[in-house]
Amino acid sequence: MEDKDIMQEIEELRKQLQTLSAARGPAAPTEPSPQEQAAEAGGEAGEWLREIVKQAEDLIGGLDLHFKDVPAKTALVIFALGVLTGRLLSRRG
Repeated sequence: MEDKDIMQEIEELRKQLQTLSAARGPAAPTEPSPQEQAAEAGGEAGEWLREIVKQAEDLIGGLDLHFKDVPAKTALVIFALGVLTGRLLSRRG
């Protein structure tokens, strides 16, 4: 196909799209997504959840700064102690 033929095809498709859009009428309002519905229905619960998430992000950000100051060996020992404690506690229960 030549460029002229391609441009003519594009124009014909645009005209068809306009015709179909006009025949369809005004756009129907879209249904809100499940997330939007949950946010609207949640109200106070949604606000509470956002506050918890914000506090968790602040805490993780603060921990990140503290871990940058801890030497690698110390961090590894703390991690190993956490794993050991977790295993011991899981055997009790």
